[in-house]
Amino acid sequence: MPHVSKEEEALREADDAKFATLGRALADATRSSRGYDHLVEQCAIHRRIEQDNADKNTLFAGLARQVGDAARVGRDLQPLLERLAELRRRELGRSS
Repeated sequence: MPHVSKEEEALREADDAKFATLGRALADATRSSRGYDHLVEQCAIHRRIEQDNADKNTLFAGLARQVGDAARVGRDLQPLLERLAELRRRELGRSS
C-alpha cells in the first residue's frame, strides 16, 4: 500500500463521513416521506468535486509517466512539460 500522509488520510475519512452523513439523511428523508431533492443535489455536487479532483490527479500522473517514458528514450520533454505547466496553471486559477 502506498504511503499516505496523515493529512491525506484525514481528508479521505472526512470525505467518507460526508457521504455517509448524506446517505443517512437521504435514508431518513425517504423513510419519513420528507423532501430530499436538496440532499440529492448535495450528493451530486460532492461527487462531481470528487471526480474532478480524481480527473486532475489522473492527468498529472499520466503526464508525469509520459515525461518519465520520454526521458528514458531520449525524446523531447518540452511539449509534456508545457502541458503539465498549463494543467497546473488552470488548477491554480491563474491565466499566466
